[in-house]
Amino acid sequence: MIVAGGGTGGHVYPGIALAEAFLSLRPGGVVTFVGTERGLEARAVPARGFEIDFVPAGQVTGKGFRAVPGLFRIAAGLPAALAVMRRRRPDLVFGVGGYASVPVAAAAALLGIPLFLQEQNSVPGRSNRLLAGRAVRVFAGFAGAGSFLPPGRTEVTGNPVRSEIVAAAREHADEWPPEEPFTVLALGGSRGARAINSRVLSMARAGRREGKEIRFLLQTGAEEHEAVAAAARDEGLAVEAFPFSERIGEMFTRCHAVLMRAGALSIAEAALFGRPCVLVPYPHAADDHQAGNAREFCAAGAGTWMAEADAAPEALRASLWSLAGNREARERARAASLSFARPDAAFDAVRRALALAGKAD
Repeated sequence: MIVAGGGTGGHVYPGIALAEAFLSLRPGGVVTFVGTERGLEARAVPARGFEIDFVPAGQVTGKGFRAVPGLFRIAAGLPAALAVMRRRRPDLVFGVGGYASVPVAAAAALLGIPLFLQEQNSVPGRSNRLLAGRAVRVFAGFAGAGSFLPPGRTEVTGNPVRSEIVAAAREHADEWPPEEPFTVLALGGSRGARAINSRVLSMARAGRREGKEIRFLLQTGAEEHEAVAAAARDEGLAVEAFPFSERIGEMFTRCHAVLMRAGALSIAEAALFGRPCVLVPYPHAADDHQAGNAREFCAAGAGTWMAEADAAPEALRASLWSLAGNREARERARAASLSFARPDAAFDAVRRALALAGKAD
């Protein structure tokens, strides 16, 4: 199997989860990746022990002449992608989004290799929308994605999460910290989010003044970590700041609720641990897809969401305190969050792809 695409963790890590599932289902099988040298895949994929080939590719932005540079980069990637296909000879190709998937998917179509897509968000990305007509099937993380894709070609299997996080959830999802202090895991993505960081500090200051503290576990991102950690330390705030954690499963077991953006994988991970969420979608996400993710997740009763413009510290603190002060409401949100979880998403997608490609046992 070839896994194609990447650029960001939101594309790369689902691809890694699919690769892990494939090797579990096909011991002795081979998975390789195709991406670009500039994307996260260039570091993350070899670190997991997989081989990766690089092809030229670029983002197509704008219209008319503005789109020409990106189209040229994609066209330049097609011969390289064809060469990879002929050398690797895959039985199937999985596109996981990102512009590197486009020349690879085009090569698969030209060579008659079954193409499958995994779409993480409720509003599909441009690459997957472009490629969906050529795919045998699109495996979606959110039901809402189906309304943007060709009818009859979408299956909602959930978002693939890396095996170690799924294993941690299965082992520790029922573990909860003591009732006091009420603890919130605040995530702004792997690189952090200034808007989340500043609001957490403001909420912590208010809690200290009023004697109603919420304890925060705050993933700041590397860029702001030193300043945020220093402010929390110097002011005596109930904030444990860290730049990034590879042990995110452990962090979920230490919290009662989560405050975060509405990235597809972050939601999938929080659901595995049954954590209620207060979501603040990133307002500049392509096609506002994070707001779509938040709407679908919260419609299940797993939390609340608010636009960043409305997410003043006071409003966020009120939402968090409504969970802190009402254990029954928290348990309802926990059950709803768990109902959204798809721990077997990677396996379900790969099994279906193998069957549709005529490679099932």
